[in-house]
Amino acid sequence: MKLKEDFGIWWDMKKYKKQDIPAREYSNVEIKEVNGLNTGWPGPETEVQYWVELENGMAVGYYEPRVGKAEFPVYSMQK
Repeated sequence: MKLKEDFGIWWDMKKYKKQDIPAREYSNVEIKEVNGLNTGWPGPETEVQYWVELENGMAVGYYEPRVGKAEFPVYSMQK
C-alpha cells in the first residue's frame, strides 16, 4: 500500500485539500510498516498514536494537537 492510499482519507477532506502538507511529497512511496502506538516514533510529538514507516526510510504520523485539527509530521528513521 502506498502512503496516499492510507493517509488520503484525511488529505482528501475539504479542510486539508488546499493545506500545505509536506508529507504529500511521499504519496507514492510504499508503506513498509504500520504502527498503532507512539513506540518507535522518531519525532518529538508524544501524541502521535498512528504512524507509518515508508520504504524510503521516512516516517509519517497522524495526530490532533487540537480537536478537529490534524497534523502529519514527517521524520527520517535514520538517527
